[in-house]
Order: sequence, then structure tokens, then C-alpha cells
Amino acid sequence: MRPLLQIALDLTDKKRALEIANLIAPLVDILEVGTPLLKAVGVEIITSLKQLYPNKLILADTKTMDVGKVEAELVFNARADMMTVCAAAPLETIKAAVTKTKTLNKKIVVDFIGVENKLERGREIVSLKPDYFNLHTAIDVQQVKGKSFEDLDLFRKHFNIPLCVAGGIIPEDIPKFLPYKPAIIIVGGFVTKAKDPKSAVIALKKEIEHAL
Repeated sequence: MRPLLQIALDLTDKKRALEIANLIAPLVDILEVGTPLLKAVGVEIITSLKQLYPNKLILADTKTMDVGKVEAELVFNARADMMTVCAAAPLETIKAAVTKTKTLNKKIVVDFIGVENKLERGREIVSLKPDYFNLHTAIDVQQVKGKSFEDLDLFRKHFNIPLCVAGGIIPEDIPKFLPYKPAIIIVGGFVTKAKDPKSAVIALKKEIEHAL
């Protein structure tokens, strides 16, 4: 099964974010309102993107750590289709966010960024039945430890929850993790920092097709 391609608009400039979205929207499955963009501009950017691209999934990368119900209502009222909650958040927060998300027939991603023992934490969260687990390696961590996709295989064997992969993804990484069958591939800087974002997305899609 072909994974969905999600592009993270991790910018702080609304105009540039909308310019990039305009270039890449026809080629991608999910447009992510990155955490910096959400903080810089507010939830209205979610509404703007959904109005411009009604057939695309819009994910709000809230990285929720508290008040799960409130943040879910905030972004879904702005017409987001998906949101994120941190695996490091209290279980009560994750449960509140998941419950509200399901009530509204939306989707929620649990992001494992910053979690040391991911498997143990996954076991604590799995009963809450989120829609996705995101195995996200922080950029700062990559610079020290490098990239590793072993957790994808581990999670695939232990949990029946679709997986996302994120963190400095470039085309050359795709053959390394595609055998683990992630449901969503999340790419940020390779596209948003490129001189030609559209060509960057095309390169990613070609590599995905080649590796399938």
C-alpha cells in the first residue's frame, strides 16, 4: 500500500507558507500546519489552507501537552482534519484529545518526539486507540546520534496502529524505511527550504514509487 505524503510547513512566514502550499498541494496528500507556523500565525492559517485546498487533509501540528480537549476543539473548529498530541503528555491529556477527536470524526497522531523508551510508552498509550503513532526523530537528536528507523520495525511488530515517520527525511532515506510500511511519510525542510519546492516533492514521489 502506497504511503501518504505529508509536507510540514514549518515556517513562521504566512505568505511563504501559502506560496509553498500553492506549489505543492496538487502533489501531496496532507498539508501540515507546522508548530512554528501555528504559533506565529494562529489557527486562521488552518482555515485558509482548507478553503484553498478542500480536498487535501490539513494537519495541525499542535504537539499538545495539556488541555487536550480544548486544543482539539480549537483546531478542528478551524477546519483541521488531523492534530497531534505528544506521547510524553499525561495519559489523561492524550485520552481527552483522542476522545474529542473521535467525537468529531477527525484523526489524531501521537508524536513520540523526545520519548526515550518509545516501546514502553506505546504500550501505555495503545489502549486509547489513537489513529497513528508518529516515530519522530528531532533534528537536534539527529545531529548527535544520526538517523535510525529501527523503531518503525519494532512498533510494527508490537502494535496494530498505523505509523508515521518524520525527522529530516530526504529521498535517500526512503528505501531504508519503506520496508517497514509506514502509513504516512512526513517531510519538512527538504521541501520548504528547497529553491524549487515542487521539484523536491517530485523527487520524493519518484523515490517512493521506485522503492515500492
